[in-house]
Amino acid sequence: MVKKAFCVVVLIACLVPASLLAQKNASISHSGLGGSNSNNVNVFTPPPYCSPCLFYGGDWDPNSSWVAYANWNTVALGQATVYVPFTVPTGEVWTIDNMFTNNLAINFDNIDPKKADWSINSGISEGNPGTVIASGNANARFVATGRNYQNTYFEYTAQVKLSPRPQLQAGTYWFSVVPNCTNGADANCSSVAYYINDTIGGANHFGPLEPNNKTFHNAPGFGLNYTNVCNEGYPPPACSRMSGGLGGKRAHAN
Repeated sequence: MVKKAFCVVVLIACLVPASLLAQKNASISHSGLGGSNSNNVNVFTPPPYCSPCLFYGGDWDPNSSWVAYANWNTVALGQATVYVPFTVPTGEVWTIDNMFTNNLAINFDNIDPKKADWSINSGISEGNPGTVIASGNANARFVATGRNYQNTYFEYTAQVKLSPRPQLQAGTYWFSVVPNCTNGADANCSSVAYYINDTIGGANHFGPLEPNNKTFHNAPGFGLNYTNVCNEGYPPPACSRMSGGLGGKRAHAN
């Protein structure tokens, strides 16, 4: 895996300045894994745009130890997708209206076009994509959350509305929302990178708890084939849960 990642970095050297190379890895980290978390008191307040909110994994805490994982579809870097697990409780049916992920945006504070790839899968396991329940490429909002790390890494929400709206029975699923920068005429799309954030403390999480250590990463350019992110070299709590969520309606199963 290390060798393949190195080859990708070498390829990118032909496209972007050398000063940007360190930002094009499969993950970026704030040192000191297992350190303190200043945001570990949960007040159960999901973001206002998760409304009605079905599930929210929780906020990224820039003051804590953290790792962010490649989650992009760009001109220079191709595709890397992080799949976030969630659970529909027994006795409920969820109708998904919108989905979002919270991502660091490096070198560009936007997406172009204003689109994001999205999917809902079931049955993902190591090396196995499972079954695609629904997927697409949709218009996306891309808005700053106000969180950042030392005015260097800034976080943005990438959110899509789904049409038609999938209905999910009780069970465990995975979703992805991947920011796009695929406009070849936009030079920013040759230098931008997006990374989904973890949520170590789970502050403001809402709904069923995000399953621990069940996030998967598909990034062929880095040799990652539906790989559990805990196998990328960053142990829990860094790989435990990701920051993203689902909006929609819940109903009782018949």
